[in-house]
Amino acid sequence: MDFRPLALCAVLTIALSPNAIADPLVTISCEKPEGVSMAYGVSLAERMNAPAGGQSGKVEPSLKGPTKDEYRGKPTFVIDSDKKNVVISWTEFPEDPELQKQAKESGLPHLPPVPAARGSVVGFFDEQISAVQAEPWSIMTFSFFPKLGIAFISQQAISLASKNTHQVASFARCQFSWTRPQ
Repeated sequence: MDFRPLALCAVLTIALSPNAIADPLVTISCEKPEGVSMAYGVSLAERMNAPAGGQSGKVEPSLKGPTKDEYRGKPTFVIDSDKKNVVISWTEFPEDPELQKQAKESGLPHLPPVPAARGSVVGFFDEQISAVQAEPWSIMTFSFFPKLGIAFISQQAISLASKNTHQVASFARCQFSWTRPQ
């Protein structure tokens, strides 16, 4: 199933809502971001394999990675003409066999699309546009390079249950569609 129409509907729903952002200035459509991830903490496997009892059973947190990582979806960003806000939507790859397997095992006919989110543009220059999406326990940063046709996407997060932290740094090729010439 192609989720692009659903993502477009989500972006349009937000854009047409009473609290809508200003008119779109640029739409940035990216390929699947690829990069590396690192984590700090104690993995579930390490916790399960730790010897029982006493101090000898305590597993110390450690740095893991970097390891090759990628997002499963393609991001689309719509920056408003005021250059203050960005709407962020992700579409899933329907041809991803692992994703389809997980959905089937969970009893889902398909996984629902990730809801569109909002972020703040913190810098807007000819060479680089920077934005952030801050959530409790997670932040994503986006650096767009219009003249190069790429984006740098990073995320830092903490799992409150395990106290582990995780970071992803990735690049994606992107197309920039401007509503007025730049």
